[in-house]
Amino acid sequence: MSKLLNILVVSRSKEVIDGVTRALDPLLHANVQRRLATNGHVDPLHGVTSQPQVLILHLSATWRDELAALAGRPVDRRPALIVLGPAQDTQVMRAAMQAGARDLLTWPLVGLDLPEAVERIELERQASIAREHGSITAFINAKGGCGATFLACNVAHLLSARSNRRVALIDLDLQFGTVPLYLDLIPKRGIRQALQNLDALDELALQGYMMRHVSGLHVLGQSDEDPLAIQDPRPEHVQRVLELAAAGHQHVVVDLPRRLDALAAIVITRALHVVVVVQQSVTTLRDAGRLVRGLRGELGVGKECIEIVVNRYERKAPVTLEDIRSTLGFEEVSLIPNDFDVVSECINTGAALLDHARGAAVTRAVMALETRLGGSSAASKQSILARTFASLRN
Repeated sequence: MSKLLNILVVSRSKEVIDGVTRALDPLLHANVQRRLATNGHVDPLHGVTSQPQVLILHLSATWRDELAALAGRPVDRRPALIVLGPAQDTQVMRAAMQAGARDLLTWPLVGLDLPEAVERIELERQASIAREHGSITAFINAKGGCGATFLACNVAHLLSARSNRRVALIDLDLQFGTVPLYLDLIPKRGIRQALQNLDALDELALQGYMMRHVSGLHVLGQSDEDPLAIQDPRPEHVQRVLELAAAGHQHVVVDLPRRLDALAAIVITRALHVVVVVQQSVTTLRDAGRLVRGLRGELGVGKECIEIVVNRYERKAPVTLEDIRSTLGFEEVSLIPNDFDVVSECINTGAALLDHARGAAVTRAVMALETRLGGSSAASKQSILARTFASLRN
């Protein structure tokens, strides 16, 4: 599932379009299209066949007609609107609000106002996707022991405890899954039993196979009493469980075993994010390269959906951050610092990082990762337009 945000920039000035495009450069996951409005039409979307998700409109001398044209469109045919114009002009502000503008920014732009405004819209979009379909995030190790399970558990915990989302955490290692232990849970039944009773399974029944963590997180894992699964379940049965979990939760975090097979493909092709966890070693980097090529080639996962996480990162390690970037072809990666004592104590006691070591550097890094994966703490700042109108009302 692609997370590219389609943006259309419309202006009657090529200089403005060039400047806006440069301002959007920090947005790595945006598809920016340009439109120089020289056709005489006042409707900024006249002739546009594929509606963008975000319209950035630089107002011209005919701004009243431009905004009126947008206001006259049905609400479901209006993209999220950001207006560039005289932000202190109350007439412009009122017309922009009537057209459904999310923000009114001055031109020339100030600092990071524009990319931050777009990021707020993207967060709303992802939250909407999660509400309607259940956003799925898959964690997978590039090599055994890289820490994908630990990160999956703590990101899921943060989404529930810190971002107040309804979250399901699913352990798909049907032989040696350990997810419940990371959260000090001892399930009596779990995903094996849910798969065995698929005919009677619905959203409510699935809850009966999950354990509820004190944070509100719902965990679907393995019981220690379950025999080893010699034969994998049918992929369509796993898909059914996954869809039921997604229907009942805003976020579904899946801890995958380290292999690409039919079961993994069911999750990965449905996921909004695929998190590949690596460490700084030559063998891990070699396997990570193969895994990324498999994700993109065999499974067709878009590069924008893959998140590379360097766990237990050390700046002076022989395998450098630049080695990882150049080998895997990802300029932007997430770094989780090495904090052996804190992490080991969390694992051994079944405590989440947020509860055990809230102020630790490793906790802050996992919080940043949770934000990248759809947590609500990324951009809580109120839009400039909303702040302005609030001040007018007071």
